[in-house]
Amino acid sequence: MATKLTRDVSSHTDEKVPGEPIQLGNGSARFVELDAETMGEFFTDQSGFDCVWISEAMSHLPDKALFFSNAFKLLKEGGKLVIADWFRGEGLTEKQVGDDIKPIEDGMLLPPLCTQPEYVAFAKEAGFGVFCAPFDISKDVAKTWDISWSLVQSPSLWAFAVTQGRDGIAFLQAFLAMRRGYANGTFRYAVMVFEKS
Repeated sequence: MATKLTRDVSSHTDEKVPGEPIQLGNGSARFVELDAETMGEFFTDQSGFDCVWISEAMSHLPDKALFFSNAFKLLKEGGKLVIADWFRGEGLTEKQVGDDIKPIEDGMLLPPLCTQPEYVAFAKEAGFGVFCAPFDISKDVAKTWDISWSLVQSPSLWAFAVTQGRDGIAFLQAFLAMRRGYANGTFRYAVMVFEKS
């Protein structure tokens, strides 16, 4: 979709200026690459965005409360924050965390994973209301990691991982840990929407 959109837009517009809005039908979009935790500094004095969308990235941020606060500042009244992300299950034992969650955090270079209710608490602390409560789609995405695990079985890929040291091997092992976490219900995936009101 992004490729088609880019081709369609570029074929109907003049030369683009980086950072300037691209006309899309009756509206426009502006694509900006920046650090999610510092977006509040980049977009100073702005609170006119309709939506902030973050997919499978929030779990990588060490300061999630800062992200929620910045997203709240950017959105206009009625604006939505849409999150799709990885979570650890609730009420896990120390053994479950050690067996299933720690290998994912280590391999994917993540700070400690949060539970879904922790994201809701961050959102409320920032001033958001819950527009759509967390909707767990773990069963729908688990098969992605079955496919991914089959793709990383190449001996040459593992040989390369060895040359990268502990982090390279832990990264590949995290694919197996994700499969195990989904199968055990300790690793979750959910979508949730918050509203600035």
